[in-house]
Amino acid sequence: MSDAQLTDKQVEVINNMSDETRYEYIVSQAKQHQKIWTLSDEKGCLLINTGEEQCLAIFSHKQLATTWAAIDHPECTPLEIELSAFLNAWVVGMENDGFQLAIQPNVAGESLIATPSEFASNFGI
Repeated sequence: MSDAQLTDKQVEVINNMSDETRYEYIVSQAKQHQKIWTLSDEKGCLLINTGEEQCLAIFSHKQLATTWAAIDHPECTPLEIELSAFLNAWVVGMENDGFQLAIQPNVAGESLIATPSEFASNFGI
């Protein structure tokens, strides 16, 4: 489903999942499709300031990233990240820089926040 176009109903169902269920969903989709998505513009990846931490939003599908960006960040486009590259390079760099992950935020901006290593532990890292 990661490369397939989601229906509006599928997007609605995913956005209405609890934070925990969206977290589990992105993990299962990343395992199945070996990729995740984030958002970027000409300056680089979009970091969200929660007031307490800087977070990189990650998504299971390109369409979810696009839908989320359209609300507050229309200048951003989805960026595909191969799961192996994320686990082997991004996690260490993000941990060193003190960044967190916003795991599959819904259109209301709700998501679980996790450290990159916490997320990576779902993949045996």
